[in-house]
Amino acid sequence: MKNVILILVVLFFTGCSNRDPVRADASENYTGTYKFAIASPNGFVSKYTWVITRRSVNLLDFDMQKVIVRSDGSEILSRDTATEVEVKDEKRLQFSYTDSNRRLVEVTLLAAPKKLTMTSTALQGDDATHLAWYEFDKQ
Repeated sequence: MKNVILILVVLFFTGCSNRDPVRADASENYTGTYKFAIASPNGFVSKYTWVITRRSVNLLDFDMQKVIVRSDGSEILSRDTATEVEVKDEKRLQFSYTDSNRRLVEVTLLAAPKKLTMTSTALQGDDATHLAWYEFDKQ
């Protein structure tokens, strides 16, 4: 009988994993308004604003805006959304959406208390645009 109990205890502890689905609501790790800006050698500045809101338990909506400011002061605005993004990990979030140019964009986010670090790849046919890791500041 002791062997059976020992086997059950061992199976219980080995069956639990760090990669189990998130059971509590981890959406608060991501929600908020985040901003990032980067200057280009070509003389323009790209300003990103992401607003991440909680739809329900472990479900997020993204409103992603990008403003390109040209050297003459003119601006180009683009906006994309991703809805019902499921939170499966408390610190790492991966999702994809189709942007306004009809490209599939795959995003990986890493959450920290005052930062959101992201990388993305935009796919269109054989062409892929990969963004390096950008660090957004929480507002």
